[in-house]
Amino acid sequence: MRHVPTVVTVVTFDAKEGPCGITIGSFVSLSLDPPLICFNINKDSSIYAEAIQAERFLVHVLMDDQADVSDRFADPTLSCREQLNRNWTEDGPHNIPTLKQYLVRFDCRRTQIYDGGDHSIFLACVEGITEGEPARPIVYHQRAYHAVGDHMADRSI
Repeated sequence: MRHVPTVVTVVTFDAKEGPCGITIGSFVSLSLDPPLICFNINKDSSIYAEAIQAERFLVHVLMDDQADVSDRFADPTLSCREQLNRNWTEDGPHNIPTLKQYLVRFDCRRTQIYDGGDHSIFLACVEGITEGEPARPIVYHQRAYHAVGDHMADRSI
């Protein structure tokens, strides 16, 4: 799967031990009507138990200069409290921390969690969208971060 580029997102939520976040590379739009998204979390993740209890999430699509933010929320040695660098986060809706900078943020309510082998698939309804700064997204490909390249052509898929 390292050959498949993925958008890099940070999902934040409020957990029993306090606000948490995790870097996700499996974020996808599932439906426009109703607006549904999904992402996966490894069942061995250090914050998995907290994530499955969360009713609401903020999904932040990162910009191409935010590799350090992605790395911090992907670091399994950091507790939830240690992840939340106040230089990067502030209080958000529903007691969920929000990143100060992002390309776009989705305010979501969990609707279902499905078994997906060694991962769980989180399905959520999008209840709000906040556009951030105009920038290019960061993508993960071949085990490294990349910026989206030059515009090729207008096409509707």
